[in-house]
Amino acid sequence: MLMTSLGTDRTTASVATRATVLGVSLLLALLAVISVMPAWSMSMLPFVLATSELSPLLAVLTLVWLLVSRRFLARHRAWRAAVTVALLGTSVLTLRPLVQARHIAHRAQSDVLATDATGALPPGARTTLSFAGLPSARDVREQDVGYVAADGSPLAMRVFRNTEARGVQPILVVLYGGAWRGGDPMQGARVSRALAQHGYVVVAIDYRHAPRFTHPAQLDDVRRSLALVRDSAVGWHGDAARIALLGRSAGGHLAELAAYAPGDPPVQAVVALYAPWNLADGYRDVPTPDPIGVRGVIGNFIGGTPDAMPARYRDASPSSYVRPGLPPTLLLFGSRDHLVKPEFNRAAAMALRAARGRVIAVELPWSEHGFDLVPAGLGERLAYRTIVAFLDRELVEARAVSRRPR
Repeated sequence: MLMTSLGTDRTTASVATRATVLGVSLLLALLAVISVMPAWSMSMLPFVLATSELSPLLAVLTLVWLLVSRRFLARHRAWRAAVTVALLGTSVLTLRPLVQARHIAHRAQSDVLATDATGALPPGARTTLSFAGLPSARDVREQDVGYVAADGSPLAMRVFRNTEARGVQPILVVLYGGAWRGGDPMQGARVSRALAQHGYVVVAIDYRHAPRFTHPAQLDDVRRSLALVRDSAVGWHGDAARIALLGRSAGGHLAELAAYAPGDPPVQAVVALYAPWNLADGYRDVPTPDPIGVRGVIGNFIGGTPDAMPARYRDASPSSYVRPGLPPTLLLFGSRDHLVKPEFNRAAAMALRAARGRVIAVELPWSEHGFDLVPAGLGERLAYRTIVAFLDRELVEARAVSRRPR
């Protein structure tokens, strides 16, 4: 009886062990599959972003579990072989973005350093773009500044400044995304703090939201914010002659509009992350799947359809203002974007190059919309390092060259 009981207990334990190994292995495989799936809904997008941008962590967990599971299944060769093959496949799938990211980072650094359209590097230049995490923001002080739109609507900007920095610093104005209908200046605060620590006065500005306010209300707010930034630059130890714009999604669209539209005070550089380009084309050519409902988003922002309001669509599209002499532009976007199709950013890069503008386009093949907002993710790291290299060249190094005695 005792031997029978012991045998039953061992069988039960063996079954439980195999069930546990199988369950964890399936979970890891499911996460890997999610990392390469399109986001069918906005509620699914965070899961796709997290699994794709944190895929190296998922790969490490998979390899560790592979070693553990092999010990658990030491007496079950068939099970061990099957689980090993599945986990090795999962680890290969989750390691691929890291391999791609290292290649993209190297190429992005080469493009940033290039002296001309041929991609030639200056003598002695080395492509050594770091892929480390964001620096600590230990010396960064944050300040909220309240102001109002033209109609009296309250707005608020957030200023990030390194209190230990010496002399005047370049200014980076940040515009948040949110389909023109939501968001706030604290979006991407990790990156804003890191850029401030690096030596920029970072000012995250605000604007009114659709559908209550339609174009050009948002652009008017950006222009009003930029005027306030220029007026306040001295008090923040910022250099009003060295201003760059950085925007995400709808904010990237507004950054390009503010930088390209004729008549506005010039800015020295533009960084646009996964930004809309030609709104009429965006309305007609929607992604598949379309989790956010692109036509509704653009229609609410403009106030109608392209057929009903063609002039307003042209006026609201950065593509309408391409011409020689535009400020240098850095475009960052993902190949798997299902909110703003990557084709539009590719078209933006082609149009700007055709106008002989300096443009650097960095496409992340594993990434969805919002890739730089995943803390410690591949996209956040690559985007930050590329942005720093680009802004340093356009706002710091170019300034130093212009000041050299002839």
